[in-house]
Amino acid sequence: MMMESSSNAGFAAALGIPLTTEEPTTPGLEEKVYELNQIQAENIAIEEAIIEPKPEPNRPINELEEQEEEERRRRKILQDEIEDKKKQEEEDDDHFVDEELLRITESNRHIPHIDPIVRLRSKSMKRRQLLVFSDPPRTDRSKTDRITVTSQYGVVNEKQRKKRTYFAACDFSEESLYALEWVMGTMMRDGDSLYVLAVVNREDNPDAVKAGGMTKAKELEKASEAVTREARRILNQMLLFDITLITCAVVGRVKDVLAKEIQKLPLTMVVCGSKGRGTVKGLFMGSISTFLVHNSSVPVSVIRPPNKKKSNKKKSTKTPPSLSESVKSGKIAVDGLSKTV
Repeated sequence: MMMESSSNAGFAAALGIPLTTEEPTTPGLEEKVYELNQIQAENIAIEEAIIEPKPEPNRPINELEEQEEEERRRRKILQDEIEDKKKQEEEDDDHFVDEELLRITESNRHIPHIDPIVRLRSKSMKRRQLLVFSDPPRTDRSKTDRITVTSQYGVVNEKQRKKRTYFAACDFSEESLYALEWVMGTMMRDGDSLYVLAVVNREDNPDAVKAGGMTKAKELEKASEAVTREARRILNQMLLFDITLITCAVVGRVKDVLAKEIQKLPLTMVVCGSKGRGTVKGLFMGSISTFLVHNSSVPVSVIRPPNKKKSNKKKSTKTPPSLSESVKSGKIAVDGLSKTV
């Protein structure tokens, strides 16, 4: 140990390495190393390792081993074929083209853009073509005192809100026709019904009956044609769909007929003009609107036409003098004001 230390010291000195960099020798290390290298009794009792013999790789293979090797090769080949087949099917699926799907896809690529406003206009134009009467109207002459004509306008057969029924009294005066136009254009909505009644009052107008020289049936027919014509003419100007128009001409006293019909029908509102026709021309006599307001069980709207009178007064505009005259007189007109210069 001392020799080893001296040799290490000489080696360190030859290399110029200071001895302080060397690890100091541990006391008792040499004895411990000696003891570890001695063979102990317990070491002798350990059994030797058993090495199993293996066949030499270069020796000939017998028949059984040859069959097993052939079976392994066959399985390997079969497994490879299955994997190749799966890969081929996946590749076929990737390259498969559905002609119908391709055609639909290509056609969808070329769908032209349609402006929503244009689409709505197109739909609106198609609906406007339905704004006609379904001919022919149904005429009921089963009762001798009346003729009822039912017409359908703008039939589209769409689901509508709760239907409402309006009643209009018509004596062919300007006020009653305006009331008829008002209820169609203001109150009615798609799917509503309108009942228009004209009364032929022969009992209170004997002079008019004598002058006309027509029988009751003939006068009733004429009144039915007139009220149906006027009601259809006005409704034909409205943008309404699924409208049921019922026109009825009835013989009797005006107030009695109106009271019975209003009581009988399931009405939402009664509409009438503010004034009726005169007794010479008229079918209506007396203040019918006042009677309906006080006696009807249904709300009544009395419609007054707008005032047509216009003011004829014209504002007088004073023409200002020409520039030459203003210069001569020493007065200049500026915006209608005279100023002396």
